[in-house]
Amino acid sequence: MSRDKDFAGATTASDSGAWFAGYSARFAKTAEDTARAGAAAADRWARRSLADGEWTVDTVTADIIADWEEMTPLMGRWLDLWLEALQQPIWGARRREG
Repeated sequence: MSRDKDFAGATTASDSGAWFAGYSARFAKTAEDTARAGAAAADRWARRSLADGEWTVDTVTADIIADWEEMTPLMGRWLDLWLEALQQPIWGARRREG
C-alpha cells in the first residue's frame, strides 16, 4: 500500500491545527523534561565541585554515564520531533494531492 493511499483525503485547517496542537504539547513536554534533567545534572556537578570530596576516575565516569543515560532518550525525542516537523509539509502536500 502506498503512502498516498494511507493519506487519502484533503487536508483541512483543522487537520493542521490538530497536528500543531499535539506537536506543540510534545515539544513543550520534551523541553520541560530536558530542562529538568539538565538542572538536575548541573546541581549534581555543582554539589560535587563544592564538596571537599575526592574526584576519582571511577566516580566521575559513573556520573558521566548516568548523565548520558538520562540524556540519550531526550535526544531521541528531540530527533523525533525534528523529523516530524520536517515531514509534516510533505504529508500535508500528499493529502492535498489525493
